[in-house]
Amino acid sequence: MKELDSLIHALELHQKEDTVKLSLYNSIVIRAIKNDNEMAYRYAKKGYELGKNLYPVRLVAISSYQYAKVLQTKGEHLKATQIIEHQISVFTSEKEISPPFLYHQLGKIYDETGNKVEALNNYLRAFESWRSYKHPLLTKEDFYESIANLYLESQQYREAQYYYEELSKWAIKESTNLDEDIYENKKVQATASQGLARIFIAKKEYDTALFYLQKSEEFCIGKSKRKCLLDTYNLYSKLFFIKFDYNLAKKYAFEALQIAEQLGEQQQIILLSIRLGDIYSAETSYDKAELFLKRAEKTALSLDNNLLYKQVYFSFANLYEKKQKDKMALSYYRKYLMYKDSVNNEVSIRKINSLQMQFEQERHRQEIDVLQLNQREKQLQQKAEVDRAQAFNIIGLIAVIALGIVAFLIYNRYRFGERTQKILQRQSHSINKQNQKLQNINEQLLESKKELNAINRTKDRFFSIVAHDLKGPLNSLKGYSHLISTFGDKLPKEEIISMATDQERTLDNLYKFLEDLLSWSRIQMKAVALEPKNIELKSIVDKMCEILMPQIEEKGIDAQCIDVEGKYVFADENAVFTILRNLVSNAVKFTPREGIIRVKAEKEKDKDENETGFIKISVIDTGIGMPKVVYKRLFRLDNKHSTKGTEGEKGTGLGLIICKEFVEQNGGKIGVKSKEGEGTTFWFTLPSKNDDYNSDSNKDKEVSTIKITGSSVDA
Repeated sequence: MKELDSLIHALELHQKEDTVKLSLYNSIVIRAIKNDNEMAYRYAKKGYELGKNLYPVRLVAISSYQYAKVLQTKGEHLKATQIIEHQISVFTSEKEISPPFLYHQLGKIYDETGNKVEALNNYLRAFESWRSYKHPLLTKEDFYESIANLYLESQQYREAQYYYEELSKWAIKESTNLDEDIYENKKVQATASQGLARIFIAKKEYDTALFYLQKSEEFCIGKSKRKCLLDTYNLYSKLFFIKFDYNLAKKYAFEALQIAEQLGEQQQIILLSIRLGDIYSAETSYDKAELFLKRAEKTALSLDNNLLYKQVYFSFANLYEKKQKDKMALSYYRKYLMYKDSVNNEVSIRKINSLQMQFEQERHRQEIDVLQLNQREKQLQQKAEVDRAQAFNIIGLIAVIALGIVAFLIYNRYRFGERTQKILQRQSHSINKQNQKLQNINEQLLESKKELNAINRTKDRFFSIVAHDLKGPLNSLKGYSHLISTFGDKLPKEEIISMATDQERTLDNLYKFLEDLLSWSRIQMKAVALEPKNIELKSIVDKMCEILMPQIEEKGIDAQCIDVEGKYVFADENAVFTILRNLVSNAVKFTPREGIIRVKAEKEKDKDENETGFIKISVIDTGIGMPKVVYKRLFRLDNKHSTKGTEGEKGTGLGLIICKEFVEQNGGKIGVKSKEGEGTTFWFTLPSKNDDYNSDSNKDKEVSTIKITGSSVDA
């Protein structure tokens, strides 16, 4: 801490924006990141901004590496990736080898976001770069251990074993007679032995695992001896617990716990307390087991780690189930499920971040292609200018020659002038053609860029919908099903009925969401063919009321129709029915009991009171309304919004988007006005009756269409 204060004081005294100040920033970040992440972030950002204006790229690379590392701890993986990739591109443009720590950090980001293939590729690039660019920020141990751990997590045990064995061989080869080097190499050999032990525990080859743990214990010497023994004893305890040798499992767990308390390793204290709780529970020493699990729970509160909560509550549930305390077991199992879902959501978010990073990188590569095409366009323009300049030079040369021989070559000059004029005309025509081609290429580039942006936005929207609206309900169903299958014979009948009701409601909402998603996707793929014709609004309203009347009567709502009779529109009948049903269903959802809903139709007029040739249909309710900031952003897929109704009704968030698509495909417009506490008015316009349309002549036309079904909606 004193060293960190000294560095900050030196930074305050140094006013010049130079490499010395950048080095101070980097030194502060290296020390602050261990204890104070916010301080590390603050100084890493300042160092990164300063580095942009300095030349020595290697020193700037360290500041970029530190900033990306801090951003990763804050969960900003995409920004961290962009910073490192930009720094690598700087080295490439300078035709220099990129430092290995940049590739290594990029591999760590991909590893954490679940993209194991890219993680491995970057680890291997880092190692290849390290062979010719050694730097104190990384050692060979970092590369081998990172790659081996990645393979171990992916259950590719053969590959993991190879890299741990290579790490051990390297440590033996690098050994010297210096005490410091001996201690460091023994530490590396211990790390390799622990990794090999974990592999053979996972493969259930326990005797081999025990052999490597004994070797690891022998290698634990020097300054890092206690940390080394902590990891070794922890693995001993895990191995003997799996082999049902509870006495040895307890012995090593207690020894590891004592070291963890001395070193202040809070996470290890929690995990070892859980281990001891599980061991005592297996021995039916329930009081001691409960004591250690409560200690683990109390310590976990200080770290706020969902993964640790999940492990603690799972052990509690097993303990109370063995003690036949069913209510306590059920209570802790519910807590376990809650934190398990939270951990799964964190994993899903990391995977989505990884996908988003891939989309952003693909878009970046496509933008580079566009820039290359633009560069090609500029080259063509430059070539055209050169050709034009050459033509002018030819003309000037011809003029000089003509003036020199004008006295006796008048006839020849005249013929030569004619030929020159034809050459110029051909060159001018060629230049015009090239300019036209360049203009066409530019227009194609603009169109391609627009299509590319639209495709990327659609992909982003699609993944957002699937990740959020499908994963949540399915996780809920999975949790309830597991509860019933595990504790069904012990739960009261009323609670089982309540769970089944919740599952039925969840399935209904999931079915509505899939139905809306299918309708939207059909619209996007142009799979919905409309059949516009003259239709009477009253028939559509009657059909819609017949379907929604049970919901309306259940809430005691007064439904009214105003000026609907005698109004005709020229549109697709199924589309109009879908729009009206969605909007009225929405009004029922957000209107309290004894409220009023009105469906009104009128001829639309402009500012000068002239008829526009459209019918304006409004759905007016006296419901809860919504603030301006909400309804101004409706009808947008990138702002898909779902709100519960006055009695907890749920929706999918896609209904209004489908309404907008259908209204616009029928040539109309849609809008909304609302005020909190006073109600909402949704309106849309459709073309009036088309007198030139002959419905009888259209009956014989063979039109292949997909029928549009109504979908429920929410704001």
